[in-house]
Amino acid sequence: MSKTPLFIKIARPTYGAYLLRRNHIETIGMDILAQIQGPFLVLGNHTHTLDSFFISAASPVHIRWVAGAYLFKLRGVKTMLGSWIGGISKQQGRSDLFTIKAISAALKKGEVVGLFPEGTRTWDGEPVGFDNATAKLVRMFKVPVVIINLEGGYLLKPRWADKTRKGKAILRVLPPLMPETIKSMTLAQLKTYLESNIGFSHQAWQKQHHTPFRSKTKAKGLERVLYLCPDCGCRSCLTTSGNSVVCSHCDMTVKFDEYDHFTLVKGKNPFKDLPSWHTWEKEQLRNLLQNEKKEDLLFPPDQGVLLQKGKGNRLIRLSKHFELTLSREGMVAHTLETKQEKTLSFPFDQVQSMIINAKSTIELYLDGELYRIRIQKDSSILKYIECYKTIKELTKALPLEVST
Repeated sequence: MSKTPLFIKIARPTYGAYLLRRNHIETIGMDILAQIQGPFLVLGNHTHTLDSFFISAASPVHIRWVAGAYLFKLRGVKTMLGSWIGGISKQQGRSDLFTIKAISAALKKGEVVGLFPEGTRTWDGEPVGFDNATAKLVRMFKVPVVIINLEGGYLLKPRWADKTRKGKAILRVLPPLMPETIKSMTLAQLKTYLESNIGFSHQAWQKQHHTPFRSKTKAKGLERVLYLCPDCGCRSCLTTSGNSVVCSHCDMTVKFDEYDHFTLVKGKNPFKDLPSWHTWEKEQLRNLLQNEKKEDLLFPPDQGVLLQKGKGNRLIRLSKHFELTLSREGMVAHTLETKQEKTLSFPFDQVQSMIINAKSTIELYLDGELYRIRIQKDSSILKYIECYKTIKELTKALPLEVST
């Protein structure tokens, strides 16, 4: 079993207990973790920035969490994650042999390792999904697997919001999946099992529990995930304040309530919840990408606030004042500093991986080099990653495309 670091011994009954109490988090089945002999994996749904903190605060055993590599580049956070907590670095969006070796080494020592297979937090409360890699890892490590879901965690502080909400959540521990059972399952069966138990839907949960999440600014920040108006089709025209979402072009208006539902105030918006609106706009984006000319801008330019390039374990600042544009071909950052005005292009067919991390920031690899691009927080960074993923899917679907 993992040896509990001194930092965790101090933090769990103090700050950890405060976190659980402040967020009204109930735990169910947490004693299961103490009953498992030897090393095991903890897998969970990813809904809240503090998911791992909530679980560790309630857990009777120490869990070494796999965390995004970008966190290990931040001063102070790097020391806490590495030395004080024993976190394991994972480069999101890329194959990482180092991470696999680190997890394997920890399990061989009898430790408990935790990770979020979805790799990123949900934007609309619905499952993000994951590929076969998690199922392959589970079979390879040959240890028990425990799934822990944070039910209701999404609306405690949605990814698109700046402020927390007042509500209730449940940390639910499922019965362990033992190595003998894992061995008897095909890879497809194992992936289906993991997806069905980790793929947590907030909307489905709300239909059963009908739990209010209260805030005076319930809609503030929704323009980060909603980038198309369903009434007029205007792109990047949505604004939010208080509990309202308004289109600045056609004046369509909806109210967002404490149960994650929309009420129409003005216009014809047919969507009653965020997932259905978000699903629709992803479909519209796909249509745009199939029909727009390559050089046409898909959205108005966004104001960039930080452009960085990786150099070793450091990040070198390239610009704090630039415009970021998006087309079918890729992204272009045009710096606006007069002394060093220049343009950087990020063609999608040359980008190896792209993820969104904290503070409206894209992290990508172009020709093997790391770049980080941050835009103003009230703009939608999500449209860039969804455009990139859709282009990749469309490219793979082309019948004449041959991979070499």
